[in-house]
Amino acid sequence: MKKIILCGLFLAGMQHLCAQHLYGIRGSSYGGSLNMLHNPASIVNTPFPWDLTLLGYQQLQSTNAVYLLNGSLLGWPDTFHYRYTEGHFKRYALLQGDLNLLNARIALDRKRAIGFGISAHAYAWAHTSPFTVEDTVSSLRSFLNIQQERDFNGRMASSGWIELHATYAQTWIDNAVARLNGGFTIKVMRGISGAFARVDELQVRERTLPQGNVYQFPQLSMKYGYSSNYDQQVADNTYDFLNHSQGSIAVDMGVEYLIKKQEPVNYYAPDPYYDYWWKIGISLLDIGHNRFLYGQQSRMVNQVQNNVTDSIVERKLTGINSLQAFNDSIQNLVVQINSLNGMFSISNPTRLIIDVDHPFRDHFYFNASVCLPVSVLTHGSAGEIRSNEWLMFTPRWEKKRLSVYMPLQYTVEQRFWIGLAVRAGPLLMGIHHLPGLFSSRQITQSGGYIAITIRPDQLTPAHRDKRLNCPGF
Repeated sequence: MKKIILCGLFLAGMQHLCAQHLYGIRGSSYGGSLNMLHNPASIVNTPFPWDLTLLGYQQLQSTNAVYLLNGSLLGWPDTFHYRYTEGHFKRYALLQGDLNLLNARIALDRKRAIGFGISAHAYAWAHTSPFTVEDTVSSLRSFLNIQQERDFNGRMASSGWIELHATYAQTWIDNAVARLNGGFTIKVMRGISGAFARVDELQVRERTLPQGNVYQFPQLSMKYGYSSNYDQQVADNTYDFLNHSQGSIAVDMGVEYLIKKQEPVNYYAPDPYYDYWWKIGISLLDIGHNRFLYGQQSRMVNQVQNNVTDSIVERKLTGINSLQAFNDSIQNLVVQINSLNGMFSISNPTRLIIDVDHPFRDHFYFNASVCLPVSVLTHGSAGEIRSNEWLMFTPRWEKKRLSVYMPLQYTVEQRFWIGLAVRAGPLLMGIHHLPGLFSSRQITQSGGYIAITIRPDQLTPAHRDKRLNCPGF
């Protein structure tokens, strides 16, 4: 019963989430096709005539609700043991995964480039108001007895989709001082899995009745829904599961402003066309949402009946193992419960990213970026997924075939992450938070990524002044 109470209250009150986090390569001219995930305009200022990412995968998890007692990213046990984090505070959980297949970038010339690929994404994010957890909780009443606050709320959203995306970018302005590149990405999406839950208001009050002190619930307003392809008659057939999914469109757009190095021309040096002194990128990503058809057990619930107490709720909900059983059990506990029909949408993690990149001597660079959610573009969605990214600083040492990146991130949950990534030839590998490699408690604040990208052996050919050529006879 303890597990049902804690998981139920946590999962019934969840919220937002994020997108493709190949943090280390942001700002890098060697990111190629992977960079269009961060800024569509960035595929122009890349010295390779083409590149192809055969496979890219990233996973990220972050929560303050539980912690693990065993294991690490280097030592994966057969069974994880966990414990709920005790104390009184807001709780959150985030899980996400991104898979990129055959992402390609082709330079049409120095001033124009295109990109395209296939991606799959699965995200879930939860957020609750403050509540107290102690190891002594064994029933709903013992849980309510220790609460400092008796008003609860929270939200949850999850979304999974596949997409085909195409990018076009070109140089708009080019002079002796600076260059301005711009680009956009069109994404054709298919929503595979969607769900949301919102507890807008749950009031709990202690009452004195003839049988003793009890807890009652004077106010309740909640709403929950899921995509119809999870209904039993559909979920049992893979073709029907995909056929019941819905299509939609999303857009990325971005610009890059490069301030050129003001140095004397050396006709014998490598071509400096792609070099810069400062690079400023601004991108607006994932403008759009995925649409889903409500499943049969989606509901909107309002107001608990006056005679319902905590002991009645606990008795009714004990042994629940499906959403249909949950709906049947609360039917006689609430004043109003209505089915949800038609369509609902889960917004993508729409966000504005501003980053500044600067080179130093001996192949060292520094990138700084800020990520801001843009909720105004997600109005009307049943749920939304947001990024946990806020501030990030990434020093890197970078050459053609070997690079080392160290992204330092301060997240929206006020966590400080120290990451590390290495690019060796076609292979890119990184970890979001280094302590997760060694500490079981830090696994829930980490994740990693890997990508395999092939490029031509030669950079874009260097050009020399033809006036230096020997005269022909």
